[in-house]
Amino acid sequence: MHPLARLVAAGLVAAALPASAASPVASTQAFVEVHGSRLYVETFGSGAPIVFLHGGIHHFDNSFMNQRDDFAAVRKVIGIDQRGHGHSPDDARPFSYEAMAEDTAAVIRNLGVGPVDVVGHSDGGNVGLKLARAHPELVRRLVISGASLRPGLPPEELQRRIAWSPQQMAEFLMKFEQQIPPSFRTDYQAVAPEGPDHWNAFLAKSYRLWLTPIVIDAADLKAIRAPVLVIAGDKDFSSLEETAEIYRGLSSAQLFIVPGAGHGTFSDRPELVDLAIRQFLDMP
Repeated sequence: MHPLARLVAAGLVAAALPASAASPVASTQAFVEVHGSRLYVETFGSGAPIVFLHGGIHHFDNSFMNQRDDFAAVRKVIGIDQRGHGHSPDDARPFSYEAMAEDTAAVIRNLGVGPVDVVGHSDGGNVGLKLARAHPELVRRLVISGASLRPGLPPEELQRRIAWSPQQMAEFLMKFEQQIPPSFRTDYQAVAPEGPDHWNAFLAKSYRLWLTPIVIDAADLKAIRAPVLVIAGDKDFSSLEETAEIYRGLSSAQLFIVPGAGHGTFSDRPELVDLAIRQFLDMP
């Protein structure tokens, strides 16, 4: 697999998604103050809570358009925009999976809805794993799709990129941006509180997040007690071997490889993926 495509695996969906449409179910939008951040949180419907965690350089609205109303018909859907993503303001701090997991835990506690079911895509899947490990009392069941354990780079190249100067990063990202759909930028710029000019800084922080050497180690993966449904497309960015490594490393897990799907399983095969998630979450 091309190294550039593999590094996109930490956060991108394979195809552009439409802008948010009006929901037929009751909804609320609010900012929740956690750990010095103001996180934008949307809720839809009522019933047992299910939290959706978006992928990198995305936010709830353009990550789970196909799932929102489907699940809100019978569940309380909670969508969180992580710090600096979507409607949530950014600050000078770098992005990290640990911080996102802690922020997510704080939101769940603030809303008084735990334990919850959690569905995470890509970066959101990584955050879901960290959340389930650090806060088992908050996670009933976990669904992850397109998650990863590490960047797909040789150790020497990984360290070289981690040490890039801001100028080197900017030069790389000019080429990198040509490999992703233009809608990723326009979707971000349409809602970002900092305005459209913050895109380059946001993209650089996201790419540095994707260079995290180890997302979660084997011991922490094994210590997760919540049942986990591990999903990946059969043409996902992460290799099937890495997906199987996650599945085998968990204490209680099921594996679902989605046929005819890339990294964007939730948009490539929504009916099939939603059915698998519903059946998994409804198991005794």
